Amino acid sequence: MENFWLKKAAEAWRVPAGTPTGELLEKVRGAVGELSNLFTTERPRDGRFRDYMSDPKLLAAYGLFFFPQSFARADFAVRRLLEIYDWEPKKDASAPLRILDLGSGAAPCGFAAAGIFREKFPGREIVLTALDRSRDAVSAAREIAREENEASGNAPKITVEPLVADLKKLVPAKLSLPPQDLILLGWSLNEAVPATDDAVPFLKNLAPLLARNGALVVLEPALRITAERLRRASETFAQNPGNPFYRLAPELGAHPCPLLREGVFWEHEVRKWSPPETLEFLNRTLFREIAALKFSWCALGNAPGKKFDVPAEATDVVRLVSPMESTKTCLRFVCVNPKGEKRSVEIPTRGLSKSEVKKFAAEWQRGDIAVLTGTLSPLGNEGHFRLESTGTQTSGIRQFV
Repeated sequence: MENFWLKKAAEAWRVPAGTPTGELLEKVRGAVGELSNLFTTERPRDGRFRDYMSDPKLLAAYGLFFFPQSFARADFAVRRLLEIYDWEPKKDASAPLRILDLGSGAAPCGFAAAGIFREKFPGREIVLTALDRSRDAVSAAREIAREENEASGNAPKITVEPLVADLKKLVPAKLSLPPQDLILLGWSLNEAVPATDDAVPFLKNLAPLLARNGALVVLEPALRITAERLRRASETFAQNPGNPFYRLAPELGAHPCPLLREGVFWEHEVRKWSPPETLEFLNRTLFREIAALKFSWCALGNAPGKKFDVPAEATDVVRLVSPMESTKTCLRFVCVNPKGEKRSVEIPTRGLSKSEVKKFAAEWQRGDIAVLTGTLSPLGNEGHFRLESTGTQTSGIRQFV
């Protein structure tokens, strides 16, 4: 979709055809900085942003810098939900798969999900409803779909149905929409509901919009206030399954979050990615952190999710809630198992070279799910363990598949 946004930028700045991309991006950079400040240091206290997407220059800047990041985050969460947590939408192959992107902007999250649906369910029609108060934003989403469909040849088309509405004033019962297989809230929950307020009532009101076996995926900034608010909402549904949601992800069970209980660190994802060249170019003098994507997310559904049983040959299944750190003698990480038990684990690295240790540590990211094998021996402090295994030292941990 990069070419679409480059074309939008050329139109907004009235750049002659044939202008080098670098020269065009130099003009865009100032607008990216303006948006970045708006989203951070100049963020409205009431969460009420002006309709910046009605400005063609700011819309193009958003598309080149922020759209790819939101797309990649949503792609991770939805793909994870299907591939690791075994969620699947309704099985009636004759019906279209429906996605509702609430507070969509130009629908980066919706397009990420639609692309995954197209890949996972070939031949299925996909209908993406993009709901946003900015008419220009949802119009851009419709244009993107038109160009993507033309470029995709015989692949199933993605139909975008724009819906101009204010998420803050949304009354889900008044939306005349068919049941939705997937509802997305991509960085819009904190705009619809102040981060200091309970998110549960708002999320509950979305339940009637879901189809049988539908899922609601919420993505929020990795800031403490937004991440912890999302965890509290997730726990409310986990402790009251089916009222109206079950918790599907990213936790491995219906347990309280130990990080939330301790109140020192907060749960969020950190994922490596490869930014588009245009985004890297724009960032050369902006110096924003783009090497890793940080965000918090949860998935809720109206049917029970996957149960994470420990394999017969394993010691435990855990989700990493810290980076994998290397010391002189071991690899160290913090994790949580399906029972909600927080564990700090050390893996001895004797016999391994520094490069081998570094390479192994780099393979793991915060949020990864691991299977532990071997012997988990308690250390001096409660909740601290050493993972000893036969063979090579790092064979005691492997990615969950």
